[in-house]
Amino acid sequence: WRAIGRDDAGLLVPGAPADYAVWRTAELLVQAPDDRVARWSTDPRSGTPGLPDLTPGAELPVCLRTVVSGQTVYVRPNE
Repeated sequence: WRAIGRDDAGLLVPGAPADYAVWRTAELLVQAPDDRVARWSTDPRSGTPGLPDLTPGAELPVCLRTVVSGQTVYVRPNE
């Protein structure tokens, strides 16, 4: 988005167009192969978000709702 001049893309702020999805996930993980990075990434002050566990056999994330330009375009049935 930045390449086409949309510097506000990716920000949730009042008045900005909102594009986002709401997901249901199982456990969130911070995975880093390097011990130095792992120590840094698991520090809650680092702001590094956890990601869903996508290893084979793990429960996959489920999209519950999708919003584009502030309008709901998808709601998972029975949610």
